[in-house]
Amino acid sequence: MNAALEPTSAGLTALRESAATLFAALPWPKTEDEAWRRTDLGFLDPDRFDPAAPEGLSDFDHADVLDFDRPEERLGEMICSGNGMFRRWSKELEAQGVHFCDLATAMTHYPDKVFPYLGRVVPPESGKFAAWNAAQFTSGIFLYVPRGVVLSQPILGAFGFGSSTGRAFFPRTLVVLEEGAQATYIEDHTARAAEGENLSNGVMEFVVGAGAKLNYVHLQRWPKNWWHFSKQNAWVRRDGEMNSMVIATGAGTSRADFGSDLLETGASGRLYGLVFGDEEQRFTHHTHQDHRAPHTTSDLLFKAALRDNARSIYTGMIKIAKEAQKSNAYQASKNVLLSKGSRANAIPMLEILADDVKCGHGAAVGSLDDDQRFYLMSRGLAREEAERAIVEGFFEDVLQRIPVPGMSDRLRAVLDAKLEAPRG
Repeated sequence: MNAALEPTSAGLTALRESAATLFAALPWPKTEDEAWRRTDLGFLDPDRFDPAAPEGLSDFDHADVLDFDRPEERLGEMICSGNGMFRRWSKELEAQGVHFCDLATAMTHYPDKVFPYLGRVVPPESGKFAAWNAAQFTSGIFLYVPRGVVLSQPILGAFGFGSSTGRAFFPRTLVVLEEGAQATYIEDHTARAAEGENLSNGVMEFVVGAGAKLNYVHLQRWPKNWWHFSKQNAWVRRDGEMNSMVIATGAGTSRADFGSDLLETGASGRLYGLVFGDEEQRFTHHTHQDHRAPHTTSDLLFKAALRDNARSIYTGMIKIAKEAQKSNAYQASKNVLLSKGSRANAIPMLEILADDVKCGHGAAVGSLDDDQRFYLMSRGLAREEAERAIVEGFFEDVLQRIPVPGMSDRLRAVLDAKLEAPRG
């Protein structure tokens, strides 16, 4: 049975109605808007996509989810797909009071743990696509870790859909860690390739309590004829840690916003991103590191490798509020171009209102190093092998930061498959 949501609670009904009103009132973003200046939606006709639930897309295979074949390395999995909601979880989770279920179940059985945060960490007011998701989402994943509980292994969630055309999907995730809790959550977004366009518009909300620690790995692997939009935000309390890893290789047009609100003293947020694009893919990523309290720390490293006519645009904002003295923030974007037709733009931004902080940023865009390629070819590698080795080396310091044993090897395999895939 698929976990399609029904307006069974006053809280959900209110959220949906206000979001629908807001969605109707907000104009579609245009390139004249600063936040969307580099994302052209001129070819997007939202009326082409049916916002129906994903039932009937039954040819999705759970084995398509990255790491699904390694259940012994995780405490549980949940997959939202056209096959229904699949869930496996260990007795360890149940004994510790962890809730890992679909959002419909969570709203019915644990409303006090859902509604203080659902639609608040990423409010519908934050933009047209956030409002669209809140008005339409039909499936979702909820993870709740009680106070002081430390999960010994990662948990895997996924949104995976079968072959479809002209469909719109609205993935939604809410993760809540109470004070002192620790968890690692991996989420894969993927689908079976098919002719025709589809659209995904996701929202991910995270709440990291005082002294809690959340490691989050996000994979975006939609087929290239998909439109992808997503918005992720985290609330981080006193001495809490939010560590995010974003890997994007899919979709034809991808626009994603990621960030953390560091709300109380000692909170920290780290975001590492990896983008690999080819053919005509367009990636736009915007990040925010919002320091709202003293002694908060953030660090960001975003890397992109592009070939053919692919393009990546990165914009990032560090905000340090007047009261956020003694904060420390850094932001870096590095890009390598593997062909003459590829392009990258990196635009880091600072908004600092405090006068006693450490803050910096850097950005670089460059072509493939001919000396490195020549050296590798002189050692017997073919040209393609040399380029692959350089790309792998470029991504390596990001891959090494993934907090899941063995995960970096699986991601290298994903990148290798794309590097070796025939191009149209």
